[in-house]
Amino acid sequence: MTKRIAIIGAGLSGLTLANRLQESFDVVVFEKARGVGGRMSTRYSDPFFFDHGTQFFTARTKLFQNFLKPHLDVGLVQEWKGKAITLEQNKKITDRLWFEPHYVASPSMNSLCKSMAEGLSIILNCEIAPLAQKESKGWEIISKDGASHGFFDLVISTAPPIQTARLFQTYLPPDTPLLQAKFLACYTMMFGFNRPWDQPWIAAKILDNPLEWVAVNSTKPGRRKDVTTLVIHSSNSWAEDHCDDALKAAEDFLRSQLQDLIPLNIDNPDYFSLHRWRYALNDKAHDDASRTPPYYDPNLQLASVSDWGSRSRIEDVWLEANRLADTVITTL
Repeated sequence: MTKRIAIIGAGLSGLTLANRLQESFDVVVFEKARGVGGRMSTRYSDPFFFDHGTQFFTARTKLFQNFLKPHLDVGLVQEWKGKAITLEQNKKITDRLWFEPHYVASPSMNSLCKSMAEGLSIILNCEIAPLAQKESKGWEIISKDGASHGFFDLVISTAPPIQTARLFQTYLPPDTPLLQAKFLACYTMMFGFNRPWDQPWIAAKILDNPLEWVAVNSTKPGRRKDVTTLVIHSSNSWAEDHCDDALKAAEDFLRSQLQDLIPLNIDNPDYFSLHRWRYALNDKAHDDASRTPPYYDPNLQLASVSDWGSRSRIEDVWLEANRLADTVITTL
């Protein structure tokens, strides 16, 4: 009998695992959101589209380059080209060099995940309840509405560590690095204007400020050029200190910071939204020495992988998901 695997989360990690494992196992992916993508999601409010999580990705390893090649060949993934700048309060704008290609999915960041989801068994709008006692038939997957989705031989969580710990409850060993991982928050502001972008730059890194990043989302390949869409990320340190602030208070402060930085009138956008990411970035995202392998317990048949054990780059997330897939295929 073919073994069954439940994957919690339909972001890049979950979809990468599902594509690798479905060749040998019966795989079902459960996603609590209404669409796939995770942090590669896109916010839609016609005519505006915002990549409000992951902004772009790079490809430094041959493995990931080979994965991207067919998507590049058909235009699903394209290089985002243009002038990047550095912004700093009361200082002159300076050019910022990009030393490697910066890629985006087209026409939206979640287009890559949507393509990867084709042919997979995915149940959306389905949040899974904490696992109960394992039975002889395996782990019973029950959603929070009380519905049973059957028994599975292996359960893999690609959710953030705090959510994975809640899902696996006491089954996780207390010394697993998964439980030690800490994620930092981030606020994302989204502005939409019914006019084309008329500045010479496409993205800005902000220094020494509660804001950290500005992307002119509408300059990315495949996006509408008759409108302007801006995606602005706060710094993780500021967001951590203000993660529980009222959203309106955070919005007012961040908008005032942005207005002081860029010579644009942002008072009356045709669209505005603020999103709070509570688990945006691994706090050791830039520390190669802190990397740990994916969690896998071959006795209990529980596993977990996401960027809690690596850097938060898309490429690293993809590599770690494949690393876990190799382990499952050779052991299960």
